[in-house]
Amino acid sequence: MALSAAAKQLSILGGNSVRHTVDRMEDARSRIEQRFLDGGGVLLSVLDILNKMIASLDNLTGSLDEGTAKATMGELNTTVAALSQLTAAEGERQVRFREISSTERVLRPHVSSMQETLRYLRTFAVTAKITGAGIDDFAGFAEEILQRIQEGAQQVNNFSDKLRDLGEGLAPVIVKGDAILLRYGQTVPKIVASLSTGVDQIRDQRRHLAERADKVRIIARGIQNKLASTLSAMQIGDITRQRVEHCQTSFEILEDYLATPQAASLTGEDRERLSAIIRQLVSLQLDQTRGDFDRDTRKIVETIESFREDLLEITQIQQSMMGEGDGQSTHALRELEQGVSEAREAVAEIDLVAQAASNLSRTTVGTVRDLLDGISLVQVVRGDIHYMALNTNLRCGKIGEAGKAINVVTAELRVFAGHLDEAAEKILAELHVLENAAQQLLNDPQALSDEENLDVRLERALARIRAVGDSMDADLKVMAEEGRAGVNAMNASLKRLDFHAELGAILSACADDIAVDPRQDLSAAGLDAALAAIGPQIAQIYTMASERELHAHVLGTELAPEEPVTPLSDDDLEDALF
Repeated sequence: MALSAAAKQLSILGGNSVRHTVDRMEDARSRIEQRFLDGGGVLLSVLDILNKMIASLDNLTGSLDEGTAKATMGELNTTVAALSQLTAAEGERQVRFREISSTERVLRPHVSSMQETLRYLRTFAVTAKITGAGIDDFAGFAEEILQRIQEGAQQVNNFSDKLRDLGEGLAPVIVKGDAILLRYGQTVPKIVASLSTGVDQIRDQRRHLAERADKVRIIARGIQNKLASTLSAMQIGDITRQRVEHCQTSFEILEDYLATPQAASLTGEDRERLSAIIRQLVSLQLDQTRGDFDRDTRKIVETIESFREDLLEITQIQQSMMGEGDGQSTHALRELEQGVSEAREAVAEIDLVAQAASNLSRTTVGTVRDLLDGISLVQVVRGDIHYMALNTNLRCGKIGEAGKAINVVTAELRVFAGHLDEAAEKILAELHVLENAAQQLLNDPQALSDEENLDVRLERALARIRAVGDSMDADLKVMAEEGRAGVNAMNASLKRLDFHAELGAILSACADDIAVDPRQDLSAAGLDAALAAIGPQIAQIYTMASERELHAHVLGTELAPEEPVTPLSDDDLEDALF
């Protein structure tokens, strides 16, 4: 803006006061322009912060999405169900161990009877060997039957040793099992309660975050709408700048006219009245500009104040999301993470105990199978002895008197072989009871594979909880930082957009400086030609209807017809603002 012309004949325009006013107007125009540019930049930066805040909210709520929450809760519920049945399963295991121990005690006298029978059989076999020493046909028989009896004795002794080992092994297992049951009774309910509470915590945490995130989104979108209206209202800055320029240009047009040949016929009084009329016009234009400026900027500042209140509310909600508002931990997931970690320590011990019990169950089943195999061999030996003795009886009948003594001995062998069979049948019956009890140990429905044991399940759940917690911590931190940045930006913008206290005062001073003394003659008599030359030039620079109306009122001219206004679409407004 070239202002040198506006100061060429300051004596005509009112002296140094007008020079001062023109300088003030230029200062106001430049400061308004810069201040509104800066303010618009600040508001756009706040809009960017809000967009980031909403994005971080989406990340935050996405961290604990429905799929992750269901998978984690499912893992915990499955673990809780398995843990809840541990005590019952271990109690059932102890019943089986006691049943096996009881059967082992029932077997002992049968085994002792079998061992006693084998000793008698050996005695009779030796007697048969002595009795038939002179008979060639019986020499081989005696050696063979002794060998079979020895094999039978060895099998029974092995059977007895394994049975003894089984009994001795079960005693400490039963004692340890009782201790396990006691420990389960003290530990498992606490873990189950903790994990069950953890499932509720995940559900509550998800609802807690979703509710507060929705509140923040609603407030943030409300701020965005206010920002859009504020940015639109900030057109008052450009309007005010233009109107100040129009006032400056009005003085310039007057000055240019007074320097033309057409103004040479004007007297000094005419020039003074013409200048006073234009000063009155500019003063009224400035006063109206100041009023519009004060009104609109006051609304802007009030809206900006509400931004700060909204952002402070967002900050309070964020603090409640982080647990800072009520002294709680960062969020419930961290408590759950701690609870699951503690559960893992207890479960690791439980898993070791359960694995040891399972190993013992498998060992017991193996021992029972060995016993079954052993008693079968004893039965085979018994059959061999029986048939060998029967064959001997038949042969003794053929050889007459010499075979009578041997026949008596072999008859006893057959009798005691029958006793051996009776003992073996009793043992076999008890072994089937033993086998059934042992097999039920292996068929424990609560037994878990290595891939599905309790610790692995909890580890998976813990990994999910920890990952979600870390992600949520990061998102909450980002959101809190963005919230603080938004409040700080708002505080800064309030200071920079307080137009009413500063820029409005400059406009008021400009209007007051060039205000015309009410006593001064403002008649247009004899100035028709001058006003006809100056008025249209000034009217052409106006862009506001209110400027043209005021111009027509002061100069007494008619308003030109308004051109039809094409309303802006939402897209046009959005392009203009952003």
